[in-house]
Amino acid sequence: MTAPAFDTGKPFASDFYASAVKSGRYRHYKGKYYSVFGTVTHSETEEVMVLYAPEAQSAGDARLWVRPLSMFTESVQTETGSVARFACVD
Repeated sequence: MTAPAFDTGKPFASDFYASAVKSGRYRHYKGKYYSVFGTVTHSETEEVMVLYAPEAQSAGDARLWVRPLSMFTESVQTETGSVARFACVD
């Protein structure tokens, strides 16, 4: 029998999987805060996406979100100039 590819006791441990972004707390340029878990890969296209969740969610209604890495890390134009769409705050 082949051993599992990951520690079944901690399958989502952030130090086990490679990630193109640091996990942690991020601020969206519009002001809300998000917990970023790392990057995931689309099973069909192999596009790298960022897995994250809004901090202000209620149990039972909470959702996880994904966004393409290129979009997550891009800058956006605001009235005050160019800013990061998401900025790591910890």
